[in-house]
Amino acid sequence: MNRPLPFIAALLAFLAVLPLNGQQHRERWNYEDYFSKNYFSRSDEVNDEAGEVVFYMRLAGIMPLRDITPQKDESLVRLNYTPEFAHPLFIQVQKKEDNILLTWQKGEAIRGYVEHKTHEAYTNSGFVDITEDYYYGNEWEKGITDSGSQQLSLDQWQQIQEILTEINFSHYPHTGWTGSRTPYILEYAHYNKNISHYTGNPDKKKEDRLAKLLISLVDSNYMDMAIWSDRHQGIVAPAYPGGEDSCRAFIQSNIHYPDLALLDWVEYRCRVQFIVEKDGSIGMMRDDSWPKSDYGFADELMRVVKNMPKWQPATKNGEPVRCYARVNYHFVLPEDSRPNYGYPIVETERDIRSWEDIERYYFQLLRNPLDANAALWLGKCYYREYLLENEPLEEPQNIYSTSFANEQEDTRDLTPVVIHPADSALKYFYQVLEISEDEETLTDIYLPILQLEQQLHRPHNPLAALPYDTVPDVHFPYSYFINWPKGRYLDASHDYYGEVFFSFLDVNSFSKGLTFMQEPVIYNKILHDDESIYRFSFFPSFHPTVSFRIVKNQEKVTLYWVILHTKYDPDTWQLISRSTKKGHRKMTAAQYEKFLQYMEAVRLDDLPHKEHEWITDGAEWVIERKTPHGFSAHCTNMAGKNIQQVYSYLAKLSGQQLKYMEGYY
Repeated sequence: MNRPLPFIAALLAFLAVLPLNGQQHRERWNYEDYFSKNYFSRSDEVNDEAGEVVFYMRLAGIMPLRDITPQKDESLVRLNYTPEFAHPLFIQVQKKEDNILLTWQKGEAIRGYVEHKTHEAYTNSGFVDITEDYYYGNEWEKGITDSGSQQLSLDQWQQIQEILTEINFSHYPHTGWTGSRTPYILEYAHYNKNISHYTGNPDKKKEDRLAKLLISLVDSNYMDMAIWSDRHQGIVAPAYPGGEDSCRAFIQSNIHYPDLALLDWVEYRCRVQFIVEKDGSIGMMRDDSWPKSDYGFADELMRVVKNMPKWQPATKNGEPVRCYARVNYHFVLPEDSRPNYGYPIVETERDIRSWEDIERYYFQLLRNPLDANAALWLGKCYYREYLLENEPLEEPQNIYSTSFANEQEDTRDLTPVVIHPADSALKYFYQVLEISEDEETLTDIYLPILQLEQQLHRPHNPLAALPYDTVPDVHFPYSYFINWPKGRYLDASHDYYGEVFFSFLDVNSFSKGLTFMQEPVIYNKILHDDESIYRFSFFPSFHPTVSFRIVKNQEKVTLYWVILHTKYDPDTWQLISRSTKKGHRKMTAAQYEKFLQYMEAVRLDDLPHKEHEWITDGAEWVIERKTPHGFSAHCTNMAGKNIQQVYSYLAKLSGQQLKYMEGYY
């Protein structure tokens, strides 16, 4: 009988008190505490599947062998083996002189995932992208359930060594897909070698042979736990007696709608994955739905599946084998329990999709009245229908429908799916104002709220005051690049939500570039009567960014210029380096006068804040002017001759080699 070593027993006692149930405790930890980000990947990314193995190593308290330096007469071999729907095994063989000891730990089934989060942050060196990689467990965490140790003979060690010499250890995984993944990590440490190798598709003569040998030394019956998939060649899938219709009828007649979900009007699409054993009985199962639900839908569906009659087992070469199966069920509220929250007109394919969006976010908001994202998207859904209600139908536009059979269908597909959507859109946008503190979101809905208030003759909600217009290191008001109608009367057929969204993107993009060039914010700068500032920025797609700034202070006029050079990796497009070239010079009275003549021809005050055409290139031209009387700016991706003339004149005065600029005219 195998007995656990004292340190393993202590480890088990320690793990027993850890909160390993993921529904109660969701610990976040860093993947790179175990292996570098790209150790098991050819790119600078985390290998998600290797991460599943690493995650369970953490639960078992196992650190990688790379942190261990064996002595000259010592060798270590470890197999971290985590198949789906079978007990994970962690096996280590330690040879020290003639003493060969095999130790092992066994756990419950588990799944997890790696999450990558990227966000922008402002530092002393400007805006930078911050990426965090964290690995999360979930509700299948169970910890270690058994362990043991035993002595091996020299013959058994020789068998292990023979296979090790055939394995070409590499960090990178093998390619290919077998239908069911059995990911594992092999580790080998000697006094002059320390290597780890991940694979999800092992070579049968090498890695798979070694794994089977080590596992057989622990549990001779373990390999019978192998699970097949109906995707695998030669597998005849398991089947419910009577077929899929009989399976659905059994579920429908035995399912019970969770009481709390019925009370909260929650619907849900549920999927359960399970094993059909060789005798047709239902084995281990799990909730395979996404996103997860706390209402007990999966528990109820698993209860029904567990009570099903025996299935016809899967076969391979005529012999029964264990195999995956899954069932899906859509929990739909009974008609007498459904809430009345609108008057849908569902006639076309676009109508169905729009109404499904409204229902999804409505139920989401019912479950959590403080879910600002659900309120925002619900407002967007109704706002989209409001715009269609006011859309001129002179020419059909293929924006939602996938097919148009005739003109009547075209017209119907561009009419709203609900009656009076403006009231609902404003209601949910107001709800966003009450519960959201995200300034970007509040900026996005500012103009739509004004538009709806005017349409419905409502007083302006004071909570809708536009934020983000005096933020340090942001070079324009966030609402600036919007072409406001004269008198600020909002056209009910115009999508101002889109204008706000793109204004926000423009301001962020321009501000990031100007921050990298260490250019000051000028729109909110306080000037004396004899001061004025002009700035001309050029943001091309494939060349250095350029900024010219003219500062007039009394009789003194100075031209400043900055050229921003960036270098990217041609394969990954990741930033390699960033540098600036700066300079300045005095402008004579004649040069400044000529510049003012060119600006007179531009007629900046008559230009819209933004003027764009749909073209393939993404170059942007931005003109700014700040005087004691106010601020004006204009951005465009198609600079006319008068604007080109100003840029060419300033480039000539700077004396810089900027010939590429003319290629964008």
